[in-house]
Amino acid sequence: MIYNLIEKPIIRVEQASSAQETMTLPQVYGALAADQIVHYPALRPHQVFAWHAFLVQVAAMGLEALEWNEPPGDDEIAWTEILRALTPDWSNDEPWSLVTPPDHPALLQAPVSKADLPQYKKEFKNEISTPDALDMLVTAKNHDLKGSRMTHSHPDDWLFALVSLQTQEGVMGSGKYGIARMNGGYGSRSYLALRPAEASVGAAFWRDLTIILEKRDILWDTAQTHGLATQQAIPLLWTESWSRGDQSLPLSRLHPLFVEMCRRIRLESRDGRLLAQTAGSKHARVAASHLNGDLGDPWTLVELSDPPKSLSITREGFSYRRLSELIFGSDKRSYRLPLLAEPSEQERTSSAQLVATGIARGQGKTEGFHSQVVDIPPKAISLLAGDRQGIAQRAQERVRRAGEAQGKCLRSSLIVLFQIQNGRNHLNFNDDLTKPWLDRFDHRVDQHFFAELWHSLEMDEEDASHEWDKTLADIARKTLAEASEAAPSLDERRIMAQARASNMLEGALYKHLSNLRRKKVAVEANDQPQ
Repeated sequence: MIYNLIEKPIIRVEQASSAQETMTLPQVYGALAADQIVHYPALRPHQVFAWHAFLVQVAAMGLEALEWNEPPGDDEIAWTEILRALTPDWSNDEPWSLVTPPDHPALLQAPVSKADLPQYKKEFKNEISTPDALDMLVTAKNHDLKGSRMTHSHPDDWLFALVSLQTQEGVMGSGKYGIARMNGGYGSRSYLALRPAEASVGAAFWRDLTIILEKRDILWDTAQTHGLATQQAIPLLWTESWSRGDQSLPLSRLHPLFVEMCRRIRLESRDGRLLAQTAGSKHARVAASHLNGDLGDPWTLVELSDPPKSLSITREGFSYRRLSELIFGSDKRSYRLPLLAEPSEQERTSSAQLVATGIARGQGKTEGFHSQVVDIPPKAISLLAGDRQGIAQRAQERVRRAGEAQGKCLRSSLIVLFQIQNGRNHLNFNDDLTKPWLDRFDHRVDQHFFAELWHSLEMDEEDASHEWDKTLADIARKTLAEASEAAPSLDERRIMAQARASNMLEGALYKHLSNLRRKKVAVEANDQPQ
């Protein structure tokens, strides 16, 4: 066995004291409990929540196996006992080691059955020499990260790549199946959770773990409706052998919080360096395609369609309009927030942050890593914990008005600006020159949307609507002004185009953002002499 995470310190951490240290897995748990970890230097942005979920799931299942109701704090020996409680059949900690003989489990690596051992080298013939090449991101087009750059890697680079691939990857061709907690092979695993405002790594871990322990009955009830096991269940899928011809594991054998592994991978040590050998499979590791990713995962948001399905992230990511729909629903869709996105009783009087993250995927490719953090004040938290209908209607109306400001006001003005200065006599309203500026408008609305929505809870509807229309108008004017400044021409056509575009924008704002007009009329009426 090589790189036993229980005994061998391989996980690099930066501590609150600014000291850097390499820790074992039990030491990491102890440092998280003591709130001493600032970050993991080797952890890449798209791996953060996969690693967080892995740590929480393992801790919760280990505590349950020992029948402990509370986590043990910073006691390293206790955390070692928790980890080993999940793997009692392996006295040498094989399931917690990065490299073991192929007929033994290794961390996130299922063993090959003894019957198939003679075919091991023939099957596991695809060699991967760097951890970033193993990771789930398809880097051929290099739109997220440059591929195969980690030629001088550390063992924790391989650890984080394994966690990322095995717990959030989708279908990537023949024999390369995805995880069960996503809607179809080209879906994605999303993470949506609350955390205390400005929470540290340790505080976020502790919050999710304690809520799962407190709400275990809810998780178990949900799990039973989906056919998951609640007795004698498999917690770690890599402790079970997996050969190419094996059938999928049924949900009835799996723990509600089971840690996934979707690919047949074995790490090897050669000349002092780690590398990976991979093989295909005839079936997905878990037989759960009929549930469309709705397995009761505490971080996964579910669309309440017929049938329900877990959220798939699109290239839009978590824009204000998308997040508003996910939190509050829309005329077309409604959603069930995951357990960890709901405020607990203790959190309903405190500020918090809603964290949304995940990777958008397509057929054989990724379409970007997306992450968004929304600050939520105490008053909004209390409303989110109760009946959200009132605030939902306000949010939906604000999304609609932002769409009108962008599509009916700014876009037409940009078309006038670009086409008149280019000497066109007839406007083409399919012109795509406007897209970068419309995207800039959206980005600015993103920066204002939720902060102003929460602030509006302290205002009456008329004043709140006027303030939002004013914000949208200001953003539209600023965006048009920047587009005008960026125009290359300095001749009379540019001056004329700017004037006409500005006039068109003001007229459109007056027409479509009616709350501006109503407020102006009210002010003028109040200013009349008595």
